[in-house]
Amino acid sequence: MKIALSCDDLLVRDHYTEIVETLGLVYEDSEIYTLVHKEKAMLGTVELRKIRSTYLSHKIKDREHLARNSYLIPNAASNLFIPCSVDLIINISNGMSQGIRKCENTKLITYFYDHYYLNRKKKVLREKLFKSYIAKWSKAALCMSDEIWVPNNSVKDFVESFYEGPVRVIAPPFNIADYPLTPKEGKEFNYFAINAQGMNEECAEKLAEFLIQYDFKFIFFGEDSHLDNMKYGSGDPRFLGVKCSGEIAPVLGNARAIIDVSENAFPEEALKGLSSGRPAILKESEHYKSYLGDYGILWTDGSAESLINSVKDMNNLFHTYERKKLYNIATGFHDIKFKSEVKRRVDHLMGNTHIHNGSDCCQ
Repeated sequence: MKIALSCDDLLVRDHYTEIVETLGLVYEDSEIYTLVHKEKAMLGTVELRKIRSTYLSHKIKDREHLARNSYLIPNAASNLFIPCSVDLIINISNGMSQGIRKCENTKLITYFYDHYYLNRKKKVLREKLFKSYIAKWSKAALCMSDEIWVPNNSVKDFVESFYEGPVRVIAPPFNIADYPLTPKEGKEFNYFAINAQGMNEECAEKLAEFLIQYDFKFIFFGEDSHLDNMKYGSGDPRFLGVKCSGEIAPVLGNARAIIDVSENAFPEEALKGLSSGRPAILKESEHYKSYLGDYGILWTDGSAESLINSVKDMNNLFHTYERKKLYNIATGFHDIKFKSEVKRRVDHLMGNTHIHNGSDCCQ
């Protein structure tokens, strides 16, 4: 059985492209078809594969640029063809790549990770003008799937509102081995670890002022160039910047709690903390709650005032959460579990024919 992988883009290494990489490890001989590929933009095994992309690879600089020019995607997708020798395509979609052209009898599984290009809050005028057209095209292309996998029940409800084919929840993979639950001995849990991504400068300044006023220590981690005005200098120890898992794991594991107001498709930063046995203060979202539940988490609206109130509460609660129970939340996303479920679903689909004429699964 010949299997190919397809995806929206290979522009930056993040959780989305890590899923592509994980599936590539399951099906080692699979070629990758993508709308946009920026060579050498990612480290890892993905770049070792044969990658076929559209003409957009010569025009698009990054994911933001692709979103601004999303009206070009339908044409680009129709001009990239996955040959009929492929028996099954596993598509990892951010909302667009399910439209890549294929043979009628080639089966298609779409892992609908997120509708990134339509969910963006800040759109340029051109995006707004083409939004209705792109949304209609994206849904029609999604309905060409023989089966759709989704990461959580929230996305499942959305897909089932227009698609009548089989929809399965498969939790995304998380590399839990990189964030182990280490022994408690010697840990003081005397600082808050704050994800800089998604936190604007005003909110960060107010939160930092409060923490300093009440003698709470804190460390910012992740991309923090937008917070340069807060730094004492280039070597400010309160700002770690982007670090690899080996460097950031012990920082999170020693924190009193993780503070994260980012709004991504998957709560990766929160899971890094939970896997390390630490509770979290998060911005409430339907996606995040669907993944994580409520144990060990204080939900906020993301404002400085809400975060400050939650820090006060967490200061009294952090020691009440069982580290093992926090760790167990993360085990539900173990990459081994993901790989096993993918293999099981593929074997099931390829043993049960479900060929349709294009739109019979759409309402």
